Amino acid sequence: MAHDHAGWRSAFPAGKRLAVGLAVNTAFLFAEVAFGILAGSLALLGDAAHNFSDSFALVLSLVAVRMATRPPTMRRTYGYHRLGILAAFINSLGIILVCFYLFYESLRRLADPSGVEGGVVILVAGLGFLVNGSVAVLLRRGRGDLNVRSAFLHLLTDALVSLGVVVSGAVILLTGWTYADPLATMVIGLLILLSAFRILRESSHILMESVPAGIDYLEIMSDIKGLPGVLDVHDLHIWEIGSRQYSLSAHVVVADVPVSIAQATISRIKEMLLDRHRVVHATLELESEPCAPGEVCHFE
Repeated sequence: MAHDHAGWRSAFPAGKRLAVGLAVNTAFLFAEVAFGILAGSLALLGDAAHNFSDSFALVLSLVAVRMATRPPTMRRTYGYHRLGILAAFINSLGIILVCFYLFYESLRRLADPSGVEGGVVILVAGLGFLVNGSVAVLLRRGRGDLNVRSAFLHLLTDALVSLGVVVSGAVILLTGWTYADPLATMVIGLLILLSAFRILRESSHILMESVPAGIDYLEIMSDIKGLPGVLDVHDLHIWEIGSRQYSLSAHVVVADVPVSIAQATISRIKEMLLDRHRVVHATLELESEPCAPGEVCHFE
């Protein structure tokens, strides 16, 4: 049965959105570093550090999206779809490292507070909220892909971070309480960690070839067994090649029938798996006698 792999080559719109996001985010990064130094704001510099991780994340995501359009080869028979998952994994690790740096600098600033220009902080962070929020909205349509979603969460979190920096700048401007800057930075770090661990957990789940989130293993077993001509199913494995690209292998027990009838049974199984469970590639081994659970049957 022919498989529909058109989805493997549909990433270019996402690539264009990532490229625009990278250009806008990088331009704002340089401005934020300059004004963060000028204002003496750790929160602004912390936000700039996170913006740098965003730019790095967008580069990885963009490379992964472009590479994912390449066809499979004899060396990489599944193509390059795992690059997107690997990029998401690396991105999340990078975010966590940035968070530890922010916590360290916040504690140091709490022990030895310094002056902060609240007005400059409000202006630059407000612009950052608009920039990151706009780019996040641009990437919102591609959230079905884990790689694009990791970039989306980067930018959405950064928009919220910038909003928090605006609040800290307002507190400093109105009250002169400079502790607001490192305290806001610590809150920023916690928010970033939440999104980073979520992406890290999901990408690790895929790299470990676990049953994909949202896929019911027992339901798939039941659906296959419920088809005409299928006596039993065992040694079933299902995993995610790339984001929302599922593969499956299984041993299917059928009656001792002609090859043409067995082939029709296989076709029905594959069609059902694609329609109901989005399995784009299924490898099925037919057996004419049932096996004991956990055993692999061998027939002469």
